[in-house]
Amino acid sequence: MSEPTILWSSSVESYIKKISNRPVIGLDRDGVINKDLFTYVTKPEEFEPIDGSLEAIANLRKNNFKIVIITNQGGIEKGIMTQENVESVHQRMFELLGKAGCPSIDALYYSVSSRKDDMYAKPNTGMFKRCEKENPHIKFAGGYFVGDKMSDLKAAIKVNAIPVLVRTGYGLETEKELNKFTYKTIKKRTVIFDTLSNFVDWVVLH
Repeated sequence: MSEPTILWSSSVESYIKKISNRPVIGLDRDGVINKDLFTYVTKPEEFEPIDGSLEAIANLRKNNFKIVIITNQGGIEKGIMTQENVESVHQRMFELLGKAGCPSIDALYYSVSSRKDDMYAKPNTGMFKRCEKENPHIKFAGGYFVGDKMSDLKAAIKVNAIPVLVRTGYGLETEKELNKFTYKTIKKRTVIFDTLSNFVDWVVLH
């Protein structure tokens, strides 16, 4: 059984009180925050932010939203990369977030596979449940989860969060899938934005 790794968490009491009334914003990584290479990001230099994404996350932080990144990194189990590779990429992401004005997020979890029978891999909810258990101030129900794949939308619904689809990464392909009869229920519950930045501009005002 594979388990995700938490890389960064902040649970300062005064901070928790400040954000207690803000919903959780869950974010997928590839295709939402950084450009999806349609393979695997294995090196820090391959992490290329989507225009405005880092500033959008900084804007969430500025407005006291709880931020959690939850990402499948199936290349680990396939032997394409190691957990150390993934963590070096995340370190680069955090450095860039800091420069963009976001000094911290609440938590980050990643799975080591994308297998359907892996409880920690989206669309399964193992990472979400573990996050809530280890970070008591995090509750996904009533919050949002932003992704570009059907697995992201399905996971959001399973944890009672509002699924948000962005048209970056695999988003346009997923939007076409949503028009299939099979996904009509998911489509009704999904809100769609061009980019993470567009979503953040909207959620900050609501």
